[in-house]
Amino acid sequence: MRSTAAALFWIAISIGNYVGTLLVTLVHKFSGDGQHNWLPDRNLDRGKLENYYFLISGIQVVNLVYYVICAWFYSYKPLEEVSEVCEQEDIEVPIEKERVSTGNRVINGSATINN
Repeated sequence: MRSTAAALFWIAISIGNYVGTLLVTLVHKFSGDGQHNWLPDRNLDRGKLENYYFLISGIQVVNLVYYVICAWFYSYKPLEEVSEVCEQEDIEVPIEKERVSTGNRVINGSATINN
């Protein structure tokens, strides 16, 4: 189960990286010509990088609204009530003798030293 969760985590990270790359490619392609592009090739100071961050912020706001709507309509499952009480008979279980865990042999509850 742990390896499955780790695999899903890394798949989600990799999909996020691909979506980020796709978003940068689309912004670079559709945001204007070469000199007035949001993300120019050579010098980011000549571009309008703030517009790109506004776009990212807008996407995050849409994601937050979607989360709030899902949380608003979520309903918990009702708890099940236990209707029968299980009665167990008292069974006497013998207690084993203590074992010594110092690396010595244990024979019938008594320790012997290995020489």
